[in-house]
Amino acid sequence: MRMRNFRFLPFVFLLCAFAGCLSACGGATYPKGDLIKDLESLVKKETGEDSKAVIVGKTLYLDMELPGLTSQDQAKAAEAIKKMQNAVMSITRVVLSTDAGTKYAIVSTYDSGKSVLFRIVQDVDDVKNYIYMRISRGDYESRSLIEIEGPSQASVSLDDKHDITVNEFVGRMIVSKINMDARTNPFFGALISALQLRYRGSSDKTLVFTVSSDIDSKTEAFMKGVITEEAKTYSQKYGIETDKVDIVNIKSSALSEINLE
Repeated sequence: MRMRNFRFLPFVFLLCAFAGCLSACGGATYPKGDLIKDLESLVKKETGEDSKAVIVGKTLYLDMELPGLTSQDQAKAAEAIKKMQNAVMSITRVVLSTDAGTKYAIVSTYDSGKSVLFRIVQDVDDVKNYIYMRISRGDYESRSLIEIEGPSQASVSLDDKHDITVNEFVGRMIVSKINMDARTNPFFGALISALQLRYRGSSDKTLVFTVSSDIDSKTEAFMKGVITEEAKTYSQKYGIETDKVDIVNIKSSALSEINLE
């Protein structure tokens, strides 16, 4: 997907918020018992595509194959992006007008070979807080969690359906912001792409991230600065206590410890 298309995503979320607000005003339009069927039907109506919805605890997943997502044909790519936007609008409308108590809404779109995955994760409370003007437009836009997976992780990620915790959401948000920023900074981008920074898990007040290889002292110092800034920002936004971030390699060997106190 071309980088310029990311610029429009915050506006997609704004449209979703208002669309959802109108639906929410009427009460539980989408009862918990019919949530999956209703969401898949709505997505079919709005996009013309089949989708698969699954709810795990308070996390609602929507998966949709969009072959044109990675097309070199601009018209096909634009059509795929439009369908993705409509899917996001649909799931937002549903979670704002259901009695299912949904906390997180996740839309994953992927190509036919499952070699590329584009995911948007929303905290439903963020949408509500923006609608009711408890947070500003800028703050709302800063809370968009966007993830892109390549051939090695796209299929695995699609199969992983679990109930998200606030600590996981914050950890993935931190990684998302760093990875997205890397796409606009050549030096930073080369570094982050080589390390393949990912969220691994959390325990107590510690977030755990992985990188694909060992890091030297200069890279470690650079990473500490970037991660510290984002970790403090988003831990505060979502009201969680985070004392440190551990960086490990893919074999879980410790590489660095970042104290946030």
